[in-house]
This record gives sequence, C-alpha cells and structure tokens, in this order.
Amino acid sequence: MAAAALIALLGATPAPAQPAAAPQSAGQGTAVAQPPSWPRTYPLPDDSQLQLYQPQIDAWDGDVMSGRAAVALGPKSGAPTYGMVRFTSRVAVDKPAGLVHLASFAITGVEVPTEPGKASLIRSTLQAHLPSEGMTIPLDQLQASYAVNKELAELKTQPVDNTPPQILFTTTATVQVPIAGQPVLKPITGVTGFQRVINTRPLLLVDDAGGYHLQAAGTWYESTALAGNWVITPKVSDALTAAAKTATDELAADPLLGKDGKAITPPPAILVTTQPSELIQTEGQPQMLPVVGTNLLTMNNADHAVFLETTSNSYYVLIAGRWFTAGDLKGPWSFVASNALPKDFAKINPNDPKANVLVSVAGTPQAKEAAIAATIPQTATVKRDVPLNVVYDGTPRFETISGTALSYALNTPVPVIRFNAERYYAVANGIWFVAASPMGPWRVADVVPDTIYTIPVSSPVHYVTYVRIYGNTPDTVVVGYTPGYMGVVLAPGGTVVYGTGYSCPGYVGTYWVSCPVTYGLGAGFALGAAEGFAFGFAAGWPWSVAVGPYWGPYWHPWGPGPWGPGPWGPHPWGPGPWGPGPWGGHWGYTNVNQTNIYGRWGGAATVNHAWGTTWNGTEWAGRDYRGTTANGTAFTGRGAAAFNPYSGNWAAGHEGAHANPYTGAEGASRAGAVGNAYTGNAAAGRESAGYNPATGTAHASQTAVTDNHGNVNVDSRGAAVDTHTNTAAAWNNGNVMVDHDGNVYRHSDTGWNRNTGTGWHDVDNNYNTRNLDNEAQARSWGQQRVDNFGGGNRFGGDDFGGGDRFGSGGFDRGFGGFGGGGFHGGGGFRR
Repeated sequence: MAAAALIALLGATPAPAQPAAAPQSAGQGTAVAQPPSWPRTYPLPDDSQLQLYQPQIDAWDGDVMSGRAAVALGPKSGAPTYGMVRFTSRVAVDKPAGLVHLASFAITGVEVPTEPGKASLIRSTLQAHLPSEGMTIPLDQLQASYAVNKELAELKTQPVDNTPPQILFTTTATVQVPIAGQPVLKPITGVTGFQRVINTRPLLLVDDAGGYHLQAAGTWYESTALAGNWVITPKVSDALTAAAKTATDELAADPLLGKDGKAITPPPAILVTTQPSELIQTEGQPQMLPVVGTNLLTMNNADHAVFLETTSNSYYVLIAGRWFTAGDLKGPWSFVASNALPKDFAKINPNDPKANVLVSVAGTPQAKEAAIAATIPQTATVKRDVPLNVVYDGTPRFETISGTALSYALNTPVPVIRFNAERYYAVANGIWFVAASPMGPWRVADVVPDTIYTIPVSSPVHYVTYVRIYGNTPDTVVVGYTPGYMGVVLAPGGTVVYGTGYSCPGYVGTYWVSCPVTYGLGAGFALGAAEGFAFGFAAGWPWSVAVGPYWGPYWHPWGPGPWGPGPWGPHPWGPGPWGPGPWGGHWGYTNVNQTNIYGRWGGAATVNHAWGTTWNGTEWAGRDYRGTTANGTAFTGRGAAAFNPYSGNWAAGHEGAHANPYTGAEGASRAGAVGNAYTGNAAAGRESAGYNPATGTAHASQTAVTDNHGNVNVDSRGAAVDTHTNTAAAWNNGNVMVDHDGNVYRHSDTGWNRNTGTGWHDVDNNYNTRNLDNEAQARSWGQQRVDNFGGGNRFGGDDFGGGDRFGSGGFDRGFGGFGGGGFHGGGGFRR
C-alpha cells in the first residue's frame, strides 16, 4: 500500500525484497532507526495537501497484516476533510534478526464521508509514494504498535454517563461560576477578615459576616448568599483588595474575562452553581425560526443548539455532544441517544447556520468524519531523560480504582497510578513516566502494563488510557495520545461527546484538585470549512465566558502556588499552543487534530516535530547544533522561531556556548524576542558572559527591551575586568560605577559627574584599595556569570547541551518553551 508512510510509523526504511541479514554486533556500529514524526504531509498539484496520520494495525493473521490510517485532505490555507484508508500487506518475519519485511501492499478501501469524490485522489496520491521493493522494519516496534492498537480498538466506544445536568436559561449576558459541591473555605495566609472558597477556580472570598465577594469579568461583585442576587460592589475596600492580592499570590485564579481577554462591558450578571449545570443564553427573548426542509424550529439567538420538534412539540438541546429533550424549557430533561433522534435532524442542510449539530446526529457523514478524527493520535519522539517532578499536598494519598487492582493519588493534579508497592506510573503532557516510589525519581517509561488500560470510564483518571507508547530506541520513546486524553470520547451510537459525564468533588485538602468536568464549559463541536473537525468551550456569543478546563491535559502550573512552576510554562491562562486564550474565558472552536500537547515540553525534550504539522496554525522552525572548530573550540547551541497567524504571537531565539581546552577561553550567550504582530507589543533581550585566561579579560552583560503599547523600556547592566592591567568597570543602565583608575562616575541631568564624596569611596580617599576591591568584585561577578550562564564545565551540560533551561523553561521562563506558556507569556526574555 501507500506508505512509506503507513508503516514508516515504526521506523521503517525501504529495503530489497530478500532475506534480512543477521544483525551486526555493537562493535560493528549497528544503526538504530529513529521513529518518524506524524502526520506525514504530501503536496498536491493544486497547492493543496494530503496528510497521513499514524496507522493502526487491526489484525495480524499469519503472513497477512491489515490496518487503517486516518487522512486529511484540503487547501493549506483552509481546514481539512477527514477520511480513512484501509490496507493489507504480506509480511515475512525474521525473528533471529528481529526484522519484518512488508510487501504486496494493497489499499482495500478509502472512505471520505463528507466528500466521497475525493477518495480516488487520496488513493492515487498514496500509491504514488509506495516503494515497489516493500519495507523492512524492526519486529519489536511492530509488535508494540499492534498491541497498542488492539487496546485502542477496545476503547472504540465508551459507556459514558448521560445523566442530564441542571439546564438553565437566561436572556441576558451571564457568567456561570461553578463550585465543585458546597463551598469549602480556607484561610488566606496573613489575612484576617476574609477566607477563600478553595473548590472553584475563580476568586471567591467570604468575609467574617458571611458575605460573598467575587472577582469576575473585570468587576467585583458581592452577595449575601451563593444563590442570591449578585450586585456590583459600589466601592471596593482596601482590605478586600489586599486580601485578593494575597490570595492570588498564593494560588492564581481564573479572571473570567471575555473572548478578547478584557473586562466585559457592561458587566454581566452572575450565576453560581454547586452541581453539574449548563447555562444556555439568548440575546433577549428566545426567537424560534424554521429549519428549511424539516419540521424543526431552531432557537436562533441562543449560544447552544436548541430545537423544537413541532410534530411532538418537544424541545431538544445539545450539550457537550449529548441530546436532551423535554416538553418545556423548564424541564424535566431526559437523555436521548444520537441514533434515536427524530429523522428530521439528519435532514438539516450542511449549510444551515446550525449545521454543526450534524456531528452529533448518528449516521450522518459529519458524524462519521468526526468519529474518524477522534481516532487520530498526536505523536512525538521524546528523550528518555525528560524530567518530571510530582508535588503532593502532604503525604501521597491513594484511592482504589473501582474494578481494578490499581489505585491513584488523590492529592496531586498529576495522575499518578500505583501498580504495586514497587512501581508507580504517571502521565504529564502526553508522556508516561515510571518510578519505584510515588516521590520519584521519575523516568520516561517505554512500556505500560496492560491493566492500566482497564481503568473504567467512571474513574477520574480514565483519560490516561488514551496516552500510548508506540515504540522506543536506546535514547528515545515514541509516545502519542488520541483526543480522548482531552475529553473527546466516542460514545455508543457512533458520535463524539465531550467528557465522560461522571462528576466528583475532587480532592480538597490544603488545596483543591479538580476531577474532570463535562458541563458548565459550553463544550461543543464543529465541522466546517473554517474549522475542520474542532471542539471548543464557551463557543457561542462573543460575550460568552466559561471557566476553562483545568484537569489533566488542561492543567498547567499556576505560577505562584503549590504546584508550579513546571517544565511547560508559567501560566495557564495566557496565549499558548492552542491559539488565543485557550485556558481562560474562551476557546472558540479549536481544531482538535491541529493542537499538540507536546509543544509544552519545548525543544529540549523532543527530538522531532513535537508540535506536529499544523494545518493552518502555528508555523515554526528550529534546530540544535554542536561541534568542534579547527582550533579545538567546542561549541553547542540551538535556535528556534514560531509564529501563530491567528493570535499574532511570535517568538524567536537562540543560545550557545563555547570552550577551548587549550587556551581556556570560554563563553556563553543567549538572546530572544517575543511579540504580537497585531498589538505591536514586544520584548527582546540578550545575556552573555565570557572569560579568556590568556588575555586576562572577563565580561558579563544583560540587556532587555520591552515595548508595551508604545511604552519602551530598556534595561542594561554588565561588568568587565582585565586582570593583566588590573582594571575593571561595571554599569547599570548607563551608570558607570568604576573606571580603570578606580574613579566612580554617576550620570545625571547635568551629564557625567565624577563622584568624590562619601558613599562610594572611603572617606580617606584610599582609591587604590577601593579600586582593588571593585576590581575583585567585578572579576568575581564576571566569573560567576560565566559559570552560571553555561561556561566552564557546564557549557555542554544541563544548562545548555541538555537544554533544561532553553527548551523547558525557556529564556528564564519568558519563552515558555516556544509554545508551552505562550509566545509572549509575560515579559519575554527576562519575564
């Protein structure tokens, strides 16, 4: 079949159709095939493209293997159409050599549900890339892939919980504030008069009189009861302001801002809920309009899909991919399966404004395409030395996972699974880790016990079952996840839903750890020319606001607080690899197959295109380099750049170090810039340090420039010393402190002035002694900066070659790892 791609997933390389030679010994320099990245992209003559996703092996019977692979076809500047390719191949196994040869590929079927006419183009394009000689691949990688895909087949559909949530309607702009059960109050360190409601993400405080104070949508509100009338606080007291600052310093809160990240004007109403609830909003009184060609009426001005089926006079609403029906908008509501809807729902025109609902109507081409898209894995090849630090609220506390011999840690946001007393597994940003203790040390796992994939859908950590290991080499592991990791589940009936429907209050101790949530997010799906297959939150009216997901793959270290910071960036609410504002008030519709969790790890952790091939989102490029020059100088460095045309965020940077063992000269530098092409805001900076014992010179400097809406700030400081001439100089934003004679100068409005008074010089004007002290201080500073920055013995280690600081934290965490915390996650180079 077609795939230099289909089986190349396992590191396959074209090979002659002949018996494989015995493997070479280690001394013969056996090459280890590096697994490829996915998806694979093939350009088409009309300037469109075909993408092939990682294949899934469905059956292996003797010398015949069959499987399938998802494909996407469309213009580079638009959204793709998804389809499925099925294939078979003859296989010959050489167990002593550990190799498998695949030949006689055949495409047995191509399905493109929404555009069946494209099937022939997909078939011919893939056939054109088929190597006539077949392929040879490692046996162990093929076996690992087969095992993974058998497990995935068992997870094809999940018995999700479809108990109706509380469904509420409002005709005015309203912000829903969900609390996980009844409010749990916790003291604020050093603050009297206020406590914080800990089991909700927004900032909600309670005063000593029992009054509630909420900060949301850029406004302070107050109420005497959670279910009471919330009014705008007429005057915010200094005590409330101080309490709020201390509380958010301890643990950041969701500000509940609008789509543009700004305060909502005029301020919306507030609705606090303590049970699973979904708020449906209309602009004014509901307006019902007919749906052409059906007996349906649609609520035209609602932010959810609401229909009235006129033959039965029943209402239908679509929430998180599930249909609920009632005879009245006040309820009671009951669940109706997607394959039991009135037939008129399947007759909705694909061009109708409400056509996105076809994704949730069983049997439609749109539902079939969405089901295909939900099987597509995002993959990355990661280094085995990727670090993980798991933080608990006190001593690890484990709870049994129903129906299994496993248990999971309650008091950490990282899913930690206890397999037995000597083995623990954890998932962070799509990578499996293993340790002998819940406290670590953690290392990247290259195999996961099958029993983990029996974790039931009712468990709060079920989402880890969608993270897989596809293969490994001595240095790397191939990992991946399907959309189920992010909550997009294929339910019985063949349609996708968001969330499992199961709810729990989560862990509440000193801090709160949320369970996965299904309702209260405004979760919905889309399938169209602009989005492809996509899902999002609060995806209705522009003023819609919802608490963003903050469990599992959505969770980020909060900056200040108990859980952060971590390797994927400093803040969950800012721009990041998902496009504008993914963690806070508005996701919009985001193409689930064009986002990638692995971008959070940065280039230090991944060895291939961890961000995947974006269809029309972030464009990026990067490289690592190291070597030795002719004169013996060793060097190492890396650089990268990225741009997102939707958010306007861009970033670029590089870092490097060098050392010469003969001369002793060494140095290091790094520089970066971040900004937004639409707002014009930008920041840039550079640090460098160096030392040459032959010349006796050392230097260290740091410069940063920021531009915030035209307010430009420049910060420059540094030091230089020459041990041969016994001179030194240092400066701080233009203020020279010491010159080569030991004189001190200060810059003021009158220009440069030599300082001859006390404070910088000794009273007895002992300039020589003072000069030597200043020299020693500057020399020490310069040498420390060389050591700290990556020179000396560290230029090729953790700080530079290993890359923890460049790719994971990235430029002092201002870079966020080129997509971890966002391209302009807060100050850029120096944060």
